[in-house]
Amino acid sequence: MYQPETSYEEFLKSEQEKYPELNLKDIEELKEKLKANDDLPPIRDKLVVMFLHSSYFNVDDAYKTITNYCKYRKELPQVFENYDPSSEEMKQVFDSMSICIVLNPSSGKQERLLYTNFKNTDPREYDYVRCCRYFFMMLEYLMITSGTFDGVVLTMNSKGVSWRHITKTPMNTMKKLLGFVQEALPVRLKEVHVLNAGSIITMLFNIIRPFMRSNLMNLLKIFPEDSTDIFNHMPIDLMPQEIGGNGKSHYEYCEETYKQMISARDYIVSLK
Repeated sequence: MYQPETSYEEFLKSEQEKYPELNLKDIEELKEKLKANDDLPPIRDKLVVMFLHSSYFNVDDAYKTITNYCKYRKELPQVFENYDPSSEEMKQVFDSMSICIVLNPSSGKQERLLYTNFKNTDPREYDYVRCCRYFFMMLEYLMITSGTFDGVVLTMNSKGVSWRHITKTPMNTMKKLLGFVQEALPVRLKEVHVLNAGSIITMLFNIIRPFMRSNLMNLLKIFPEDSTDIFNHMPIDLMPQEIGGNGKSHYEYCEETYKQMISARDYIVSLK
């Protein structure tokens, strides 16, 4: 596992050991393309490596992904600015939601497993934008400490979702974030699982379906209420106890993840 202060040279050497396809020629070509675009802000060297990997080492695809990344971040400052895990807003998210890393091996290419679950289902405690900021802040922590890896698998437990949660979700923001996930992620998204999907979730997906491309639809697996079929896709020994897994409680996973983000607070706050 890297530290935020790990040098780029050390980071790159380790990343090339994981993925020999990651070569200096492609990295430099991508950097030159980025420099030639005066509309783009500076992109951190380590992040350039992440984008090249997420684009399966295709320089043109990585360049396009980075331009989309910059565009969406500019359009969504409420999500991508003011990162601070110790802020009152993020503490409020921590108190109401488990947004956590279930599997984060200290090194290697293994997929990372992420999980979300309500702690408090009261819609008055729910803030979609803050939850998204917390999630992407967690993803930044994961990238800087793990470097590249084969992909992210996200499992979302929708138990407790009500129509009032949906009415508190700004649809324009959700639409743009769907664009970000499909066009601008610096990691490979492998699967998205939605558990305990009742009529409210079905209604929500009918609303957002026009904004979802086939590649995202193909990654999406929806499980009805009380289904245990998730364990045909995810390791039962790691999944939280609350959904029938043999892992830790989602409260414990959330506490561990939050403490890890706090430990990297100085780096996270410095992100632009």
